Amino acid sequence: MKLKTVSIMIFSITLLSGCGIIEKKVATEETLQEKASLAIGVEPKTINISNVKSGLEKVTFDAESNNSKYSCYYTTVIMVKSDAICKKMEINKDKEPSKIEKSDQCNALLEAAGKC
Repeated sequence: MKLKTVSIMIFSITLLSGCGIIEKKVATEETLQEKASLAIGVEPKTINISNVKSGLEKVTFDAESNNSKYSCYYTTVIMVKSDAICKKMEINKDKEPSKIEKSDQCNALLEAAGKC
């Protein structure tokens, strides 16, 4: 009886864990544009989608609109899909924060590490 229960649980977990991989194959660029538009607040047709990747339970992609780049993802389990969550990425990473910016963001951990 325990073997049967364990087998069913393993089968269920295996079945559920591949949803993100399957979703990448069926998600269209229009679908990703719609999801990103709701997260960043621009029209879907103004968004360029790139770098689409899938994991076991999520799909990640990059969205670009109005000279801004966003890193987005959404999760999926069977037929249930979440809304996309997008974070705006810094385009100019070469710029070193000034001392004033560093002091505004300073906390005990950064101070102990000598970053302030």
